[in-house]
Amino acid sequence: VGLLAAIFNGVWGGNNMVPLHWARQQGFSGAGYLISYACGSMIVTIMMWVVRYMYNVYVWDFDAKQAYNALPSFHLREMYLPALMAGFLVTLGKFCSIMAVTALGQGVGYSFVQTNMLVSGVWGIFFFGEVQGADRIFKWLLSSGVTIIGILWLSYEHQSEH
Repeated sequence: VGLLAAIFNGVWGGNNMVPLHWARQQGFSGAGYLISYACGSMIVTIMMWVVRYMYNVYVWDFDAKQAYNALPSFHLREMYLPALMAGFLVTLGKFCSIMAVTALGQGVGYSFVQTNMLVSGVWGIFFFGEVQGADRIFKWLLSSGVTIIGILWLSYEHQSEH
């Protein structure tokens, strides 16, 4: 199950900027694409909440009130500021990734965007102490080096459209 989830995550995550290719043919690129992407994300999120609610309705024998109460609370009083900041940072990151893919293409631009995993890994190792043992840290750093070499190698293959 874990392997299938990893494959699904890789395919899903690796293809989430592919619609930008077709949007560019319709005249949407860069910042203009962000609005389309945001609308699509909002629609999918709402649909997933509706699906979850309908599942709860089924589980609670079609009792709409119990199904609604079974949904997780939004905790708006406690979470509005952290949620706004998280949304702002995710939007800023997505805007920058769209600009990178627009300027460099899917292969190179999105590869550079995915270096965020390396930054997260460094934070996890050196600040949060999530990886223990010199051997494991060395293997992580070695695999990060291979990743960086692959990204740089890809960037040399990039052909400018200009």
